[in-house]
Amino acid sequence: MTVQTSRTALLIGAAGGILQDVARGLAREGHALVLFDKNEEAVNRLAAELAQRTKVDVVVGDITDIPAAQAQLADIVDRHAPSILVNGVGGDTRVIGYADLTEEHFGQAHLENVVSTFVAIKACAPRMAQDGYGRIVNFASAGGRTYSHFNNAAYVGAKAAVIGMTKQMAYELAPDGVVVNVVAHGPIATERVAGAWERRDPEQKQAVLSKLPMQRMGTVAEAVGSVLHLCSESAGYSTGAVIDVNGGLYM
Repeated sequence: MTVQTSRTALLIGAAGGILQDVARGLAREGHALVLFDKNEEAVNRLAAELAQRTKVDVVVGDITDIPAAQAQLADIVDRHAPSILVNGVGGDTRVIGYADLTEEHFGQAHLENVVSTFVAIKACAPRMAQDGYGRIVNFASAGGRTYSHFNNAAYVGAKAAVIGMTKQMAYELAPDGVVVNVVAHGPIATERVAGAWERRDPEQKQAVLSKLPMQRMGTVAEAVGSVLHLCSESAGYSTGAVIDVNGGLYM
């Protein structure tokens, strides 16, 4: 992919399984990076790797600690003015039936997925709009499109809200040259998901795989391409889109 302009990308949850490879892809394309994550050891390890390719800044913080995150994000915008934002926080591998869910499950899922995404966009979008250019990529889930074999109603509801919020923000920001899109991944074999998968018994695994048209989970590499496209200049006329990366699931 040819990059016409080197920009600065802010990755929220940068040490996560998919975002690490997104960061590597953006570094290869020549973008400067701001890596935001609460896992100090992991994010510094990633930064040390990528510093050989591009300029990298690390911000250690918890995006769900809203007051602290707002202050950190304001500082990031002042110092770096990122024109690419990838919101990769929010995931849940717990299969919990509706009868066992509580209000706390819903509150936590909403905070981790919806509020955290909103806070990051609210901090970054005004500067992008002022500059007349922005690429915002949110993370939803195939479950947020319909239902999930892998999670629970609190998580699915939160991811559905991310999709709706993305579409509204895309509508509002499009006149200012800021495009907002969302990727809805199906089951991707990140380290965390693969660990949860291995804890299932063979009968459970077969029951799940039988519902996947490709009969397998996706790889991290397969999950990254759509994100990098939506971060690129060539995605300038795509906004409010939901990009499914699910091996045919729910189609």
